[in-house]
Amino acid sequence: MIRGFHPTERLLPSSQVLVVSGETGCGKTTQVTQFILDDYIERGMGSVCRVVCTQPRRISAISVAERVAAERAESVGDGNSCGYQIRLQSRLPRKQGSVLYCTTGIILQWLRSSPLLSTISHLVLDEIHERNLHSDVLLIIVKDLLRVRQDLKVILMSATLNAEKFSKYFNNCPMIHIPGMTFPVQEFLLEDVLEMIRYRPQKKEQRPRWKRGFMQGQNSRPEKDQKEAEYKESWPCYARTLRDKYSDRTIDVLEMMDDDDKIDLELIVQLIRHIVLSQEEGAILVFLPGWDNISGLNDLLMAQQMFKSDRFVIIPLHSLMPTVTQTSVFKRPPPGVRKIVIATNIAETSITIDDVVFVIDGGKIKETHFDTQNNISTMTAEWVSLANAKQRRGRAGRVCPGKCYHLYNGLRASLLDAYQLPEIMRTPLEELCLQIKILKLGPIAEFLRKALDPPTEEAVTLAITHLMDLNALDRSEALTPLGFHLARLPVEPHIGKLILFGALLGCLDPVLTIAASLSFKDPFFIPMGKEKMADFRRRTLSRDSKSDHLTIIYAFTGWEEAKRRGYKFEREFCWDNFLSANTLQMLHNMKGQFAEHLLGAGFTSSKNPKDPESNTNSDNEKLIKAVIVAGLYPKVAMIKPSGSKKRPVRVYTKTDGKVCIHPKSVNAEETQFNYTWLIYHLKMRTSSIFLYDCTEVSPFSLLFFGGDVTIQMDQDQETIAVDDWIVFQSPARIAHLVKNLKKELDSLLEEKIRSPAPVDWSNRQSKDCAVITAIIDLITTQERPDVNARNTEPRGRRQYHNNDDGDEYENCCISSQPREKLRP
Repeated sequence: MIRGFHPTERLLPSSQVLVVSGETGCGKTTQVTQFILDDYIERGMGSVCRVVCTQPRRISAISVAERVAAERAESVGDGNSCGYQIRLQSRLPRKQGSVLYCTTGIILQWLRSSPLLSTISHLVLDEIHERNLHSDVLLIIVKDLLRVRQDLKVILMSATLNAEKFSKYFNNCPMIHIPGMTFPVQEFLLEDVLEMIRYRPQKKEQRPRWKRGFMQGQNSRPEKDQKEAEYKESWPCYARTLRDKYSDRTIDVLEMMDDDDKIDLELIVQLIRHIVLSQEEGAILVFLPGWDNISGLNDLLMAQQMFKSDRFVIIPLHSLMPTVTQTSVFKRPPPGVRKIVIATNIAETSITIDDVVFVIDGGKIKETHFDTQNNISTMTAEWVSLANAKQRRGRAGRVCPGKCYHLYNGLRASLLDAYQLPEIMRTPLEELCLQIKILKLGPIAEFLRKALDPPTEEAVTLAITHLMDLNALDRSEALTPLGFHLARLPVEPHIGKLILFGALLGCLDPVLTIAASLSFKDPFFIPMGKEKMADFRRRTLSRDSKSDHLTIIYAFTGWEEAKRRGYKFEREFCWDNFLSANTLQMLHNMKGQFAEHLLGAGFTSSKNPKDPESNTNSDNEKLIKAVIVAGLYPKVAMIKPSGSKKRPVRVYTKTDGKVCIHPKSVNAEETQFNYTWLIYHLKMRTSSIFLYDCTEVSPFSLLFFGGDVTIQMDQDQETIAVDDWIVFQSPARIAHLVKNLKKELDSLLEEKIRSPAPVDWSNRQSKDCAVITAIIDLITTQERPDVNARNTEPRGRRQYHNNDDGDEYENCCISSQPREKLRP
């Protein structure tokens, strides 16, 4: 594109909506916004022009704003013509005659106070082909908004492949295409690679998968099963077409390789050797789906003497890696040194490594899906889409002609989906439903049916049901007082509830640390080759708390103390404990934002997370664990002795039976627990069902902050139960005391949510203080349970299976009495 040529000049005056399609690198993000602004300035109308351009990622909004400001010979923000705004950070331009780059979530926040976006003249929605949750919702809102604001101009910017779909959604609005500016890239498929390097796998089953048979239903989605069945049916015919071009050896190996198996890392090593020994200079970028593959390939390369030399710099790129490693990918190595970057799909669009000449596309991408039938998220390595493959190929043509090696065959290539499934169709919808209600966009299901690709009715119904169970929506789908506060907090509902309870129970600062970490990421990183040491340091930081959440608190407070002592101490603390200072600083900033929300809502009297009035009980770790229950319930798992010395304990959930604690957790290798229950943040199915971020919790925590409490007679013993499935033996006096206190607490909390006001901890005689203090005392002074107490066997159907190492394990629907006896 050439500055001075305004492709929007002819079409924007006559049309409200315009689709601009173009490949990465064509300049549309930096130039289109300037064309619009410059056109208005030249016509003497600059003061009525305010262009806002959305970006799917924070890093994009900042980098693009800096680029545009530099082109205009200005600094970013400071009242100049270009600026940016992202969560917790902004450098704003002047209000009119300006361009603002922001994340999509910022626009959704603006809609709360300005439903018509009346201060915006032009809204540019960039990278809309990525189809994240916020951008799809914004498309629905904008489509409705255009009927009311006929002066608003909307420009949709998309990759080439699906521009027509967006045009059709906006009543066949006009389109402009901008040609790409990248160099040509030569592409190779798996059969080409095998022919080129004469590779033969060492440990492969000799029969191809299409001869071994295909097990229907092995995938979680029917459309994937259908694709695999089609692949199996078409393979013999496809193999025959290869015989004119490829050797029998190549075809035999192609048949031998299980096309749906794990990525063959040995093949990638051999391909990298081939590039190094026979191709010209240039960085190599390898795309792999996850950390295990990245780590495995790095180990294989470093096991070869050739790659240990100073002629190579090998850089793994993953969100778990230290920030210093991530930034090193942009540095060009000295002449004669070849850079090899091993990355996830973060290198597809988020960042540009401008010296890449060779791309190796592993062909897989990790994708999260939400199984509404089983109410569980799954994360699996899926085949890339055509759009992914195109983006990966484009990474090789930034500075000179390049080469891209796709590690899948031509038949697989013909069956790839055009795009990844939109996020709105594969993610839980609770947070989105609350946003729909607080923005007053009408009935949830009716609104979501207007989406470009609507989610299933089952997913919408499940989300609404969960919000009703959380008491965020009433039976008529209106926001409750709790729902109103949860919708205003920029986190998912369970984390929002955690924040509110932290404020109400006087342990604000540590609870905000937990909430920030759960809604962003924990601050630990994993340096390549030091995984065991990193795990050891994390366990050491946990102080035997049996809690991932408290471990984050200890890490954060340790960092704060080191930072107060000076940069040297901060750096040493982070280095010794494998912590990211940048992530910790981000968590600090997020805590400040949460505290401001609480002050604005009336729950606190200060925007300082460390305000003494809000932290009366912040040293009480048992209470903090109880607050975690209040936020995350009903995400509860039961710990049972296994009778095995190898694995003394096993973990179960009510709906899934046996599950595993994720290896990253401090509880993953724990053998001695004080109590029988864990509360967790996330449950996800990968190779097994894993629980992420879990904390051991006491019976009183579950009774006071869990679900409904009932008193039962069971086998001539009195019991007290939470939601009829978490059952404790209890003397009648204790059971009735707990139930009455629970009723008082629920009433008090409901009143506090309805009319927010800080708890006056100085007045211990008030009813508020009396009830809360009594409960805190019970939680805090509860004795260690009698581990010899009788444990009633689980009631319900049991199924016994054999796992990989021959152990027998129990997979049952839990409705059990744990071994604790309640003791005040």
